[in-house]
Amino acid sequence: MSNLVSLPRIPKDEAESKIRDIASKASHEIYILDHAKMRMLEREITQRQIFRTLINGELLEGPEWDTKEDKGWKCKFSRIVAGEKVTVVAKLVDREDSSCLVITVW
Repeated sequence: MSNLVSLPRIPKDEAESKIRDIASKASHEIYILDHAKMRMLEREITQRQIFRTLINGELLEGPEWDTKEDKGWKCKFSRIVAGEKVTVVAKLVDREDSSCLVITVW
């Protein structure tokens, strides 16, 4: 039996722009995970701040292929929004319809 390697459908050089595009045009495809929701409450970060960071923030890390749970391109974005520095770790998941998971925020 051979080991199958799962390759991404979306090329690495398109992952960042795809995340930004989803955040700006298809917000229904952004899923904020429970961990990120807890951090939002704890740190008083709004959904609007997350979207602004994904759309206009500086890419700090990534895209990096991540196979933990849902496979996809993981990126870290940061931006000052509403006077606060917001950092968002998001993953463009490799599904039939591309969607973005917000993993954590601070």
